[in-house]
Amino acid sequence: MPDALHNTEEAPEFPRHFVAQDADFDAWETAEKYYRELSERAIASAEQFEQWLLDYSELDACFDEEGTRRYVAMTRQTDDAERERRYLHFLEHVRPPREPWQHKLRQKLIESAERLELPTQRYEVLTRSVRNAIELYREENIPLLVEDGKLRQQYQKITGGITCMHQGKELTLQQMGRYLEEPDRQVREGAWRLMGDCFLAEADPLDQLYEQMVKLRHQVALNAGCSDYREYAFKGYERFDYTPEDCLAFHEAIEQVVTPAATKLTIERQSRLGLDTLRPWDLAVDPENRAPLRPFETDEQLADGCHRIFHKVHAELGRVFDTLRARGALDLGSRKGKAPGGYQETFPERRLPFIFMNAVGTEGDVGTLLHEGGHAFHTWACRHEPLLAYRHYPIEFAEVASMSMECLAQPYVQEFFGKDASRARKRHFRDIITILPWIARVDAFQHYVYTNLDHDAQRRKDEWVKLRQRFDGHVDWSGLERYDRHSWHRKLHFFEVPFYYIEYGIAQLGALQVWLNSRKDYEQAVALYRNGLALGGARPLPELFEAAGCKFDFTEATLRPLIDAVMEEIERL
Repeated sequence: MPDALHNTEEAPEFPRHFVAQDADFDAWETAEKYYRELSERAIASAEQFEQWLLDYSELDACFDEEGTRRYVAMTRQTDDAERERRYLHFLEHVRPPREPWQHKLRQKLIESAERLELPTQRYEVLTRSVRNAIELYREENIPLLVEDGKLRQQYQKITGGITCMHQGKELTLQQMGRYLEEPDRQVREGAWRLMGDCFLAEADPLDQLYEQMVKLRHQVALNAGCSDYREYAFKGYERFDYTPEDCLAFHEAIEQVVTPAATKLTIERQSRLGLDTLRPWDLAVDPENRAPLRPFETDEQLADGCHRIFHKVHAELGRVFDTLRARGALDLGSRKGKAPGGYQETFPERRLPFIFMNAVGTEGDVGTLLHEGGHAFHTWACRHEPLLAYRHYPIEFAEVASMSMECLAQPYVQEFFGKDASRARKRHFRDIITILPWIARVDAFQHYVYTNLDHDAQRRKDEWVKLRQRFDGHVDWSGLERYDRHSWHRKLHFFEVPFYYIEYGIAQLGALQVWLNSRKDYEQAVALYRNGLALGGARPLPELFEAAGCKFDFTEATLRPLIDAVMEEIERL
């Protein structure tokens, strides 16, 4: 299996000008001379500064491309020892020596920016970001962050290796998930319990792994002068426009506004299914107990259907997706050894997105590819931005790109579902209501973990159950307490990208605003959406939301009318 992306170009689309064409970043020694040259180069004018910055961006893009290639290859087959070795080699021996040089170059950038007359509009976001990175940098954290990266890889390896023996077949967890949609309740329960047992078999290693991560991350935060890892993470994610207290208030707004709506939907589900009590294995089946929608059988059929949808949303988006497909930038199907979940990763030198997921033929898989397609369009929209820093974008707005695409695609989902399109659209909007309390629960759990350091594994699990009761009290978990207490192990964000989850909730409010705009003027809404994506990360977060036709606000005042609109749409469908 190739690592990713077929090279169909005779010449690079974005040729190197500073870094030698044959420079291979398998070893730090190759990169060091370039970072040294940038560190020692004199900068006497704004023109020289801008050229220095372009060379710096090119060097970082080439360097990061090597790490990205190895990460993608490793996640595509976590049981391949050579891929694991190559990824860990880069993580342990190539990336860490760059950090002191990065610190020097950031200091040089700020010193030059303060000395020279530079356009404020162009550089204010960049200099704010660089100053923040300088403030967080501590050389003693370099080996700790390497260790944290190795622990994250171990989570990938453990969970990527979990399979279940079902009816004589070895199936991945994603493949098992299909049975949770079956009308036969005994089939659902059996599959749910089997999946739970397979994950519980790894409960102790995952508990121990997380324990190591939490302690390690706390030490990183203390070294950086932060009171705890929450403060460090908020600075690291450059959350300049909101605070932990804003997130806690968002949790409360979700509890007050969305949880009652979600409870209403689950009570309706229980009634329509004719059940005395709603159990965890009753949540994925169709509320009318109809056979599950199976919109495709092969990866090619999934890609074909999304190709048609993207072309209908906007012709240019369709062409981008076709280009990615032709270049081998999709790895869609689930298989043994593949890491769980889905993501869109960017190869920074080639400025190309790569979509990774675990499709098994379900309705949800269609949504996943539409979602990751939105990320890919975001990457593509700003790929001609010369500065690497601005080809990165705030994750809160990155998720607006993906979630808005799910909404903009809704008028065209008959490409997969035909006469059942209304049923699929209804599920999409129901899922928006039910996911927001889950997002609040996941985020609240992390606030607890990283600000209550006297807790142990048992108290951590107590808090997880307590948060379920706060945000989702209608499902009956009696007799399933052990599964419930360990169910957070399945959420990779806790292990791999701590504190990255509230963005989904913030972005959902942006996406719903894009959706409401599209109901008034579809073409204008798509134009504003694409306008926001094209800015990349060159403007502050509130301006990115504004460019896309929505406001950056996640208070109850914004939340309530959006949830009312979604519930009305569910009723209409």
